[in-house]
Amino acid sequence: MNKGIGIIVLTAFIMLAGCGADQNNADPDPLDPKNRNPEMKTDTNSPARDQLGFVRYTQDEFEQNNQTEPKAIHVDRNEMADMITRILLQNPDFKEVATLVTDEEALIAFEASDNISKQEAIENAEKTALSILPGFYTIHASDDKSLIQNIETLHYSVMEDDDLDIEPLVQTIVDSMKKDD
Repeated sequence: MNKGIGIIVLTAFIMLAGCGADQNNADPDPLDPKNRNPEMKTDTNSPARDQLGFVRYTQDEFEQNNQTEPKAIHVDRNEMADMITRILLQNPDFKEVATLVTDEEALIAFEASDNISKQEAIENAEKTALSILPGFYTIHASDDKSLIQNIETLHYSVMEDDDLDIEPLVQTIVDSMKKDD
């Protein structure tokens, strides 16, 4: 009986030693901050790339990277306008939405169904834009269907003439939208 217990203890010891050896030869834990590899390149075509957005720098890395030419911080206005519009159209109470995003303002004109009150639709549009845009943006929304065309015309006017002063045109649309506030 002592031999049986001895064999069991010896077998258990060998198995534990083997597991420990596997642990030492295993790949490093990717979640361990000590294993950070800042030079690691990511595959930009990988489907996993769309699951998370992550950046980490030390102050030294940041300063070294910005010594040659500081990177401009910008907002992709077309992408923001597209996201706002698409999110609003997921709500069946919105039939048509036009969104224009400038440096400081977001203009949202829409046609809503009769199932939602004018004020509730405006509030939904403004809250949607607030959830996407940086906090310094001023957001204007209106259910005036004619403003959908005005926003579209403004967009195409800028596309045709880069030197066009859009401020007065944007202000005209904003003034029309403020009537709904």
